[in-house]
Amino acid sequence: MVHGVSDVTRFIKNMFDHEALLQNIMVRGEISNFKLYASGHGYFVLKDDKATLRCVLFRRWAEQLPFLPENGMQIIAAGNISVYERDGVYQLYVERVIPDGAGALAAAYEQLKARLSAEGLFDAERKKPLPPFPKTIGVVTSPSGAVLRDIFRVAKRRWPRVRLVLYPAAVQGEEAAAQVAAGILFFNEMYPVDVLIVGRGGGSAEDLWAFNEEIVVRAVAASRIPVISAVGHETDYTLADLAADVRAATPSQAAELAVPDGEELRRHVAGLQARVENARDGWMKAKRTRLAALTRQSFFREPQRFLRFFRQRLDTVEERFQRLTEKWHTAKRQRLTSAIEKMELLSPVRVLRRGYGIISTPDGDVIRSIRQVRPEENVEVMLADGRFKARVTEFRKGEMA
Repeated sequence: MVHGVSDVTRFIKNMFDHEALLQNIMVRGEISNFKLYASGHGYFVLKDDKATLRCVLFRRWAEQLPFLPENGMQIIAAGNISVYERDGVYQLYVERVIPDGAGALAAAYEQLKARLSAEGLFDAERKKPLPPFPKTIGVVTSPSGAVLRDIFRVAKRRWPRVRLVLYPAAVQGEEAAAQVAAGILFFNEMYPVDVLIVGRGGGSAEDLWAFNEEIVVRAVAASRIPVISAVGHETDYTLADLAADVRAATPSQAAELAVPDGEELRRHVAGLQARVENARDGWMKAKRTRLAALTRQSFFREPQRFLRFFRQRLDTVEERFQRLTEKWHTAKRQRLTSAIEKMELLSPVRVLRRGYGIISTPDGDVIRSIRQVRPEENVEVMLADGRFKARVTEFRKGEMA
């Protein structure tokens, strides 16, 4: 029986697709001939010293990579192996890429660092201050190992009243990054604490790589709770350290940064109390010295003499006040007399006393002109010592002779 090429290829592809070993497989090798097309798909060859394996990185998975693969980079590629029927070749359909080796890790680290730094995730303005007296501390780390014990021991020794809450998470391996990020989110959304310690003990660059994963770095940067990163030893720096609000060289130092030293605070308070007491004693001593100096003054020894002096001053002030009062009254009387004299000069009564009179109509209107009177009209004449009524019998117009 003769088979077509497509039949054979399809049969082989079906064999590959149903082989459990080839599904979710992880392959270590060096990248060669990497090409990223405008479609977003990447194609490369994974090789070692004995063989090569064609690889395909579709856009969906390429966009999720924290770094861009480069030729010569040593990686671990995870995915499924199947057959591409058109060319009749088998290839690895890559879904995840893990840097493998110092060179690959360094390249991936620098690429992701540059990208996240450009977004401002490491800016100093984003850093939050640590609370001075936290009541509860959240810890995201492995439940086993010395890290948790060191944090607990140091924190309780320095500040016994503090509570520590653990979110157990893997700190290396495939699931580590997702679990650490989930722990940070848990404390932010479900169980608020005053400060977070996120970290692990020392190890190789590969062991610490979970804290360079983008999901962890973004979770640290987005945390509303202040985060202390404590990853590895003093010389180990991860991207989580750069995104954290405070970086601790070791987990023990993270505990020291998170809580105050109770003994040091007690010494500080005792010192403040001593300073207050010394200041109080100094103030009291100065006041006593001042009081003693005052009691030696003459007015304390001879108060009557002191009172005589002030009585004399009071008499002088009283005398001066009396003179000023009399002077003021005199000036007011003079002004009043002058005003009265001016009023008398202007008074119509004074004019009437010189022989003049005021003539008015029966309605009380003062007659100032000949035009205001008529013959046989009754008028009233007011003199200095009385008034009388008269009748107009005759009048002449013209000025007075």
